[in-house]
Amino acid sequence: MRLRILPTGYVLLVGDLVAFLLFAYYGKLAHNLPVTIWGIGETLAPFLIGWIVAMFVFRTYGERVYSSWWRQLLTMLFTWTLAAPIGLLIRAWWTGVPITLIFAAVAYFVTLAFLLGWRLPFAIVHLLWKKTRHQTIH
Repeated sequence: MRLRILPTGYVLLVGDLVAFLLFAYYGKLAHNLPVTIWGIGETLAPFLIGWIVAMFVFRTYGERVYSSWWRQLLTMLFTWTLAAPIGLLIRAWWTGVPITLIFAAVAYFVTLAFLLGWRLPFAIVHLLWKKTRHQTIH
């Protein structure tokens, strides 16, 4: 079974990666840590691994996902809800720092805000584009 990704899926992927980068960047700034490529990568890697696992489970960038705006947002929510604990566990294992409830909640909701902050407008624009395109064809 092959996952077919259209250009819209690649736009979603790039936007999601930017959201994750913003999460890591914001985290470094909020904790007064140096913002370096290595530091951002170190913060980002466990969560990206979790995202990759979850995106295969939910087929996050598959063609069916962006057939409707609500499916885009719901799939993203499911994907992040699975990816976040995976990322937290990997981070705890890698760093040796135990997971705290406050960190887990902040990481989950701040990243969710970044993801929704770009995905919601994208879903609306994509819906309007599809309607406009559909009307011009018929």
